[in-house]
Amino acid sequence: MKTFKQVVFSLFFALPALAYAQNIKFEIAKPEAGSVIRFTYDPTETKLAGKEDVRCYAYIFHHAKQKISPVKLIKVGALYTGEIQTADSTSLVALQLSADGKIDENAKGYYTLVFKDGKQTPYTYLSEAILLDVYGVNLRMKANQAKASLLYKQAFDMMPELKKGQHQYRYFVSSYNTNPVEGRKLLMSQIKKLSKLSDEIAISEVWGLYAVLKETRKVDSVKKLLLTKFPKGTYAWSLDYEAISSEKDPAKMETKAMQFKKKFGYGEEPLDRKKMSPLYERLAAVYGAAGNYEKFDLYADQIVNKVNRAALYNTIAWPLAEKNKNSIYAARISKSSLELLDAAKDDEYPFYFDSKESYLKNLQRYYAMYADTYALLLHNLGKDNEAVIYQEKAGEFSDAEGNERYVMYLDLSGNKEKAFTEASRFLKEGKGTDVMRERLKSLYNAKGLSVPFEAYIADLEKAAKEKEHAELLKRMINTPAPTFSLLNLKGERVSLADLKGKIVILDYWATWCGPCVASFPGMQKAVNKYAADPNVVFLFINTRQTEPNREELVKKFIADNKYTFNVLYDTKSKQDPNKFDLINAYEVSGIPTKFIIDGDGNIRFKVVGFSGSSDGVVKEIDTMIGLITSAGKNTK
Repeated sequence: MKTFKQVVFSLFFALPALAYAQNIKFEIAKPEAGSVIRFTYDPTETKLAGKEDVRCYAYIFHHAKQKISPVKLIKVGALYTGEIQTADSTSLVALQLSADGKIDENAKGYYTLVFKDGKQTPYTYLSEAILLDVYGVNLRMKANQAKASLLYKQAFDMMPELKKGQHQYRYFVSSYNTNPVEGRKLLMSQIKKLSKLSDEIAISEVWGLYAVLKETRKVDSVKKLLLTKFPKGTYAWSLDYEAISSEKDPAKMETKAMQFKKKFGYGEEPLDRKKMSPLYERLAAVYGAAGNYEKFDLYADQIVNKVNRAALYNTIAWPLAEKNKNSIYAARISKSSLELLDAAKDDEYPFYFDSKESYLKNLQRYYAMYADTYALLLHNLGKDNEAVIYQEKAGEFSDAEGNERYVMYLDLSGNKEKAFTEASRFLKEGKGTDVMRERLKSLYNAKGLSVPFEAYIADLEKAAKEKEHAELLKRMINTPAPTFSLLNLKGERVSLADLKGKIVILDYWATWCGPCVASFPGMQKAVNKYAADPNVVFLFINTRQTEPNREELVKKFIADNKYTFNVLYDTKSKQDPNKFDLINAYEVSGIPTKFIIDGDGNIRFKVVGFSGSSDGVVKEIDTMIGLITSAGKNTK
């Protein structure tokens, strides 16, 4: 007779692979590894219902490793279709659907198992276990550790060699969390077995299992044992590495890094250099930020990974380009960043890319950014003809400030007719800036035309405004805004309920968020513009800021940058201190994210990310406020 657990186990595996698909219908119930998986997505009754730009990413499990790949969707009526090419090693495919910054959060997930000759393999069971245990959180799935524990066991029974390392550890964790009494017995039995061994891996596993059981004293005891028995072991290595990485002073960091190198016997062989590369990157970064370019070069030259070294060069070159400082040096390392990316095209692509093509596309995105940097440096050196070439290599002209620089390079290099044409086009498409507008005025007046410039620019900007209005109207929504009552920097309580009748702009941000910080000059312009308007309120919600000195950090950041923002502190969740209440209530997946709320307390616009232009930020907010105001008048 089967036990209860066996019956439950059988029921789990009797379920078809598509039992949890819901809004996703896979064409074949049991797709074979190496085949094309086709599916149909119906967004009806999901968060994406009525959305136009639905995007899809496939999380493809190759044995137990995962790759993320974009999936091209084709819209057919209200439905979307897509397909994914699998490999012989593919064991599971999970999907994530999103639009306008919102993710279709299906607690049971959208995934299908992948079969081999019509049967599940050990890796199929293992992949589903990983998905249901820990990985599914990336797809907004609810963990199912009870089923994951059974799946891990099935995989181990079929292929015992899988029962090691992280997989075995996760099996113990999921078993313990599912049934603490039985799980404890399982863990203690494993600890007893491992305690008979004396190697570092076994002792480290004992540490991990005691940590699961929350036996702090025993964890500390095992850590001390590891350091005593293996002073040059993995744990000692990680402690030393962490101490170096957290050091702020470049000279002290360098001293510690050289001691580390000597202690662990790293020489100048390629493999040793590869192991030291992360520390060389850190050393180069801190010396570069401190302006010690001799030391920066010394350690940057030691970095093995071409893409990482190119990124580091651009990180140092861009601020120098913006400030027009050390332009000869900055141009040298900026050019090197482009040469490194070109050389990296011939390298084997990393496992986390699904194909060589996606790897090359990623390199091209980096190349475009770094070419923009190099173009500005060439301009700073008075080489505007060359600057034009590299600005064109930066790719599509969607960044307004990059467009502004391109027009400037054309003008200064003597190509005034093209500068005039391109400036007119950018401003007509809403991809220009106020500085570009002034340059166009100068170019226009030099032509000696009879029609006044004001009439010419009015026609261009009318077209841009109409286009922007049309695009924003498509994005206009009308959903109740979650209420809140938060404290600001001054300790004052600010509530959404008290702002009824006003248009409220909420901006979610954190000091560590690069795009948030980059958008703030534009947001300050917008705040200044509406400072005298009592019907428009800007609130900057500081969130996902987990540092212990959060308030001090935020206040210093605002004061140092002389921002006049009304900053509110999002509160930490009582259930999970790593989460924050308001950002969860507003279902924000990434920052910066802005919400524009009308006087009735309804969200009318949601804006994710930063457009890259301060003028663009102001114009977008102007347009949204105008549309909300017009909508309010029309309903009266």
